[in-house]
Amino acid sequence: MGTAAKGRSQINKLLLLSQEQSLPLRILRNVGGLRTEFGVVVDLSEGWVVLAELREGVLRDGYMAFRTSSIKRARVFDTFIGFIRENNPWPPHSPVVTADLRNPGQLIRAAVKAAGVVSLYREDKYPEQLLMGVPVRWSKKRLWLFTIDEHGRWESFLDRFRLRNITRIGFGGTYERAVSSTAGVMPESIPEKDDRGKKVQLPSNVPGTGISDQSSPSR
Repeated sequence: MGTAAKGRSQINKLLLLSQEQSLPLRILRNVGGLRTEFGVVVDLSEGWVVLAELREGVLRDGYMAFRTSSIKRARVFDTFIGFIRENNPWPPHSPVVTADLRNPGQLIRAAVKAAGVVSLYREDKYPEQLLMGVPVRWSKKRLWLFTIDEHGRWESFLDRFRLRNITRIGFGGTYERAVSSTAGVMPESIPEKDDRGKKVQLPSNVPGTGISDQSSPSR
């Protein structure tokens, strides 16, 4: 492993090198506490980075996207590079290459299209909270998630997210696939109220659902 990149300029150069050469990285993030991520950069913008996740630094397991501003340090993690290349589909590619990564809403829509369900995190406000499901209603600044609970059941309400508060997005991983499979096909009847019991109100010029051109998660 090389020297850790610490400054913003050094970190950005290393992220770009990872994308160009499919180099595994160990990334330390500071968001609601210190968190370590392993993966290969498959897409990159000034605001967001998309990793092909390497579980325990070894096994490919879906994708994660998070804000580049949360990165405190990064370094090449090539200890298991031979094993990784021989035991995983390689090199990894971005499933959201057409998304404008400057816009978290577009990134989330692309992730849903690629994987069916997404995991959304607001680590600054709720460090330990993970909510998983399908965004079904949107406004310019918010989305409403039709959530699957911890028992693999579709909720009877929608969870509201401010786009600016979302710090990480997960999709296509083993856990997301297991939860989606357990929950089964998303109900056609979408809840009209949020988790506070309030009816979801949208501006008249904003479509009511964000998934009309995408297939619902299924078993």
